[in-house]
Amino acid sequence: MIREADGRLYVSGPVTLKNAIALLEAGGQYLGRSQTVIDFSEVSEIDSASVSLMLEWSRQARVKGGEVRFANLGEAVKSLTNLYGVEDLILLDAE
Repeated sequence: MIREADGRLYVSGPVTLKNAIALLEAGGQYLGRSQTVIDFSEVSEIDSASVSLMLEWSRQARVKGGEVRFANLGEAVKSLTNLYGVEDLILLDAE
């Protein structure tokens, strides 16, 4: 799921349609900060729901006056964001 360590949120395990709503809710509680970094280095499986999840976390953070940046997305997620034409909407952390 999601754990906080070293000033980041780490998503672990699968990020798929099956658990996207649970991840959305779990991550949403951290989005009131000025900047939140969400790290995908521990993700074991993804599907297209990951893109929707990242966009929604970004939207929720903006509503609360913050910003979300993503780290360690991997090539599969980057390919999906390019495929859907939303790569400019997903802010990347300087890795």
